[in-house]
Amino acid sequence: MTDSDQSGIELQYTDLVTLFSKLGSSLAPNYLHGSLAGVLAAGKRMSQDDWLDWAVDQMAPSEVLQEAHITILQGLYFKTLAELQDEGLAFELLVPNEDSPLVDRLLALGEWVGSFLGAFGATGVVTEIGEMPATLQEILEDLAEIAQVDAQSGEELLSGESDFLAISEHVRLSALTVFLEYNEPQPNKADDQLVH
Repeated sequence: MTDSDQSGIELQYTDLVTLFSKLGSSLAPNYLHGSLAGVLAAGKRMSQDDWLDWAVDQMAPSEVLQEAHITILQGLYFKTLAELQDEGLAFELLVPNEDSPLVDRLLALGEWVGSFLGAFGATGVVTEIGEMPATLQEILEDLAEIAQVDAQSGEELLSGESDFLAISEHVRLSALTVFLEYNEPQPNKADDQLVH
């Protein structure tokens, strides 16, 4: 499959939770998605085989992956990359939906952020925080604070749904900002079709 074939796959958090559980993995989909977004934001890309090896290594499933599972994981990679590259800022965080308790969503968001930061840092794209523009330093510091949220502080931080939405939107836009800093813009397909 090409990346355009797979970027249109609709992946829901609850479906991935079910899949991970069936595979015997205790990893949450938000963790895998956050770490994938961190690697991509750093400007790194993986071949399909490298991505599957990396994802399986993180998931540590007790069951053997079938072809359908591999297709879903490949879809996650291509969908995440396509959303990050989208000029319409289509990128969405893969976290539990509004049916889940607010504190659970905040904890999942914190885990997403922690895995994003860990993977971004592990790429080695930045060796010294001082090498980064001040705006990015602030973004990463904000994300580091969000990543440290636990159940008790989460209850204290959130006074309602609007607080969570504001925090998650801040995280989403921060991830996009980091991505835009370390990735070249995609050529405009309309420009490619112009005859000069």
